[in-house]
Amino acid sequence: MKSREVAGGYVVRLDRGEEAVTSLAAFVKNNNVPCGFLQGIGSIREVELGYFDTQTNVYRRGHFDAAVEVVSLTGNISWLDNEPFVHAHVAIAGPDQNLLGGHFFSGIVAVTLEIFIQVVPGRLTRTKDPDLGFNRWDL
Repeated sequence: MKSREVAGGYVVRLDRGEEAVTSLAAFVKNNNVPCGFLQGIGSIREVELGYFDTQTNVYRRGHFDAAVEVVSLTGNISWLDNEPFVHAHVAIAGPDQNLLGGHFFSGIVAVTLEIFIQVVPGRLTRTKDPDLGFNRWDL
């Protein structure tokens, strides 16, 4: 991973072989990013996406092993139990150029992943909502 501070946040480059979500969480922790938004593009493989089923309150997960293009990665940064929480969604495309997307659980960088993190002042935290089955912002 390489990064540089820029006006309003950071530009981050993840390199081949890095796990995207855990690497971003480590960056957030190491740089004490209190809250923020992220967007990115690149290429990943061994991707795990999810769809939140509102009837059962669980994520339905899908795995994609081949390298795919990250057409759009977007998300936010907050904190849960004093640890960084990267909540991201991703749209990916394979050789057929059809899009798939959903909640971004994990993915290994295939070539590079270029991400802009916009930092927002003031720590934003999350707590588990037992009725909904996921971690919501504390506002």
